[in-house]
Amino acid sequence: MPSPRIRALALILNGDGKALLVSPYRKGAAPGAGRNFQLPGGTAWEDEPAWEAMVREGKRATGLALTPVRLVLTDFTPRDQHTYAPPAIDFVYQTLTVPDDATVRLPHPDSRYVPELAAYKWLAQHDLHTHCTTYQAHRITAALYAARTGGCAELHAGRPAYAHAA
Repeated sequence: MPSPRIRALALILNGDGKALLVSPYRKGAAPGAGRNFQLPGGTAWEDEPAWEAMVREGKRATGLALTPVRLVLTDFTPRDQHTYAPPAIDFVYQTLTVPDDATVRLPHPDSRYVPELAAYKWLAQHDLHTHCTTYQAHRITAALYAARTGGCAELHAGRPAYAHAA
């Protein structure tokens, strides 16, 4: 049984309480079109703490120097039976609030490769279902709630974890 991948994501809020989301590049799709926005971040390296991976991957994805404030969400995703992707544990960290005039810079694609990210948006919670998949909208909503209340949400495939423990 493979060990779960550790992924670290950033909940980056601006002064208006909007979350910074990124859209992966999709061949043939207009940049930023559709419901594919998600939290920025990526996979931790071997022996790298999740919060350090969030800082590294968040900066690579957005160009912003991020400072973690606290863990607001964990999400266990089981092995995908269709794609055989290994299980993953996602850690979402709230960062210090970013000034409204902060400059977001997506990674500049190397001309030899397809760009990883196509667009970014600052979104309010009520806009998530318009720009994100249902799974991502649920996860981001849970992270926003935990950030507001001082809690830490625990999810299993994007849903409250303890419903699966019964």
